[in-house]
Amino acid sequence: MPDTAPLAADLSEPTQCNCAALRQASRRLTKFYDAALAPTGLGINQYSILSRLNRHGPNGIQDLAALLAMDRSTLGHLLRPLEKRNLVRLTITPADKRRRVLVLTAEGQDLIAQAQPLWSAAQARFEHAFGSDNALTLRAVLRQVETAELAEPV
Repeated sequence: MPDTAPLAADLSEPTQCNCAALRQASRRLTKFYDAALAPTGLGINQYSILSRLNRHGPNGIQDLAALLAMDRSTLGHLLRPLEKRNLVRLTITPADKRRRVLVLTAEGQDLIAQAQPLWSAAQARFEHAFGSDNALTLRAVLRQVETAELAEPV
């Protein structure tokens, strides 16, 4: 006779799914940060790209995608509007003519300077509402999720 004992958590219930809970929270936070950055015309994902380029300097597409934990096609989709606005530029490296890197333009640097206080204010509002200690713990747990050794589902 099969064991019909209930699971500790009914994983068919959407509120018990780790992925669904994380994605729902992610959508809510994305909406929150997007609204804060709206005066600049940037969303949080585009802000993250510009911010990384501002901090780390020119980066190859693959390197930047890895740094942002994004696949290349998603990154490419996010870069197109940034290129059209002349906020980033793809250039060929002098050392290796086959390698192209993304560079933050002067316009991109100016926009990051405008966006950074808006992002900081959103960050402060989130931490005030959620609690600074909780926010710190949340980031630590999310880093663990990102680096966890998860076997592929069978």
